[in-house]
Amino acid sequence: MSRWLSSAVVGLALVALGATTYAQEVHQELQETVRAEVLEIVDQYDRDILGTGATTTVQELRAKLLSGSKVGEVVRFENDLMVLEVGDKIFVNRLIAIDGEEYYTFKDIERRPQLLILAVLLTVLVVVFARWQGLRAILSLALSALAIIFLLVPALLAGYDPALASFAIAAVILALTLFLTHGFGVYVRIAYFGTMAAVGVTCLIAWISVTWLHLTGFSADASVYLNFATGGQLDLAGLLLGGIIIGLLGVLDDVSITQASVVQELKHANPTLGQWSLYERGIRVGRDHVGSLVNTLALAYVGTALPLVLLYAQSQAPFLDILNQEVIAAELVRIIVGSIGLVLAVPFTTLVAAHYFSRHPVDNNSSAAHGHHHHH
Repeated sequence: MSRWLSSAVVGLALVALGATTYAQEVHQELQETVRAEVLEIVDQYDRDILGTGATTTVQELRAKLLSGSKVGEVVRFENDLMVLEVGDKIFVNRLIAIDGEEYYTFKDIERRPQLLILAVLLTVLVVVFARWQGLRAILSLALSALAIIFLLVPALLAGYDPALASFAIAAVILALTLFLTHGFGVYVRIAYFGTMAAVGVTCLIAWISVTWLHLTGFSADASVYLNFATGGQLDLAGLLLGGIIIGLLGVLDDVSITQASVVQELKHANPTLGQWSLYERGIRVGRDHVGSLVNTLALAYVGTALPLVLLYAQSQAPFLDILNQEVIAAELVRIIVGSIGLVLAVPFTTLVAAHYFSRHPVDNNSSAAHGHHHHH
């Protein structure tokens, strides 16, 4: 859950940054982007797209401006991006042509109210079903998003090393996620330590892989725009690496919390167990868990890259040639390196927990039921 959000937030922030700067450099005549409401659909017809067999629906619209310097005015323009209806809230660009004439173009539809409703729905459901723990999880999610927008993005744009910046932000996000959601119990601190060790090793493996496979980071459209927008200042390969690390966090905290609390439970149930018996029994639980989570991680990435997969599926190129393309290779590296990090988190955390709990008694109050324990 948090990995989805965090990677989506990073993606959006970066694309927004890239797209806006890029647009301003090319079209000097763009005056402002304003909100408007569709009043009337004057005309609607299909137009052939040149050079293809496809057609697009064109609408001639009248819309009333709701913001900006010309607020309240009614303007006419053409829209061939999406089919709109009367009453839709939209964004339009006000442009001034070379000859000084003013005209409007359709930019996008307003989506923020719907997004807000979805976010509220999620929050309500989480609070109803998971109570305080759920509320804390939502809070840590929001703080993680803020950490990415206000710490990671500025650091990357300022030219800091993306791998180091991502590692530092990972430490912050993990602390927020683990401690806010699960409290400050011993097993939570152990989970944090184990996870950070796994993240460190994953960083290293990711860096080696990106360098070794000569991944430039130029595979995604957004990255190419970004390169334009920042004048080539950004280390795109490093950005790819950062994406791998941030994407991994959501599943990592889950697996490490489970491992640490399982070892604590084992010790609680049988105080005579030594370090290695604790480790072995803990690892047995971890194996099941890792199996399902590697799947989660891989499917999440394939899901994100689905349009890409389809694009290549219908091309005539041989399968092995497709694998070699950077777009696909980069996704595969994400999945493989992410899964390596995930698999490493289990022995790391289990070892630290087994070492600690074999030497310290478990007090009854801090006992955790499968890591999803409420601290009152």
